[in-house]
Amino acid sequence: MKQIVIVTLLALVISGCDKPRDETAQANLSPAMCAKDTDCKGDRICEGGQCTSPATQLLEAATQEPTHPAAPSVAYEPVVVSGSDAGPFSVSYTELGTAITYLSRAGVMNLLDSVVEYPEATGYVTIEKAYAFGPDRFVLIVSTGEYGRSCPAATYVLSFDTQSEYVDGRASIEGCSEIVEAFADGNKLSIKKEGETTVVFNGKVM
Repeated sequence: MKQIVIVTLLALVISGCDKPRDETAQANLSPAMCAKDTDCKGDRICEGGQCTSPATQLLEAATQEPTHPAAPSVAYEPVVVSGSDAGPFSVSYTELGTAITYLSRAGVMNLLDSVVEYPEATGYVTIEKAYAFGPDRFVLIVSTGEYGRSCPAATYVLSFDTQSEYVDGRASIEGCSEIVEAFADGNKLSIKKEGETTVVFNGKVM
């Protein structure tokens, strides 16, 4: 009789040990927890031990704060503005107004042709500030007195690629003030008059 009881107990112990590990792990999980996607109902997936809906994840990603472009290994470097010159650029007076010239491989070019609507009616032109970004990119902040209009100074920011030799971006700076503020921090350049701040990343005006 004792032998029968012992055999029965051994059989129960062995059958308990033979349970699949997955079932044991499932039993130990609380209702709100999961170990893999198949532990979740419907189309929900397992993230960090919790069953979540893919739609919820997309919504969370859409509502996250936008990130600024990653800073490359180079940063903005101020270029000294000396009189009418700033690096490879010069303010030059012509028969058709005032120009900002650059000596390209094809000859002298006027950057303002790509910036203002009527380059021949710019009146005075001054380079307020200039920055280099890497070996072949420049950002210029330029004020003009177009048509002598009531606004004392129309100010623009432009980016120039010396490798391709063209103005690849420009923007108008809000406000009529003659005072322009600019602050460079790594790959970020902020420009402001009275209006909203204009920000230029990585040496290119977008």
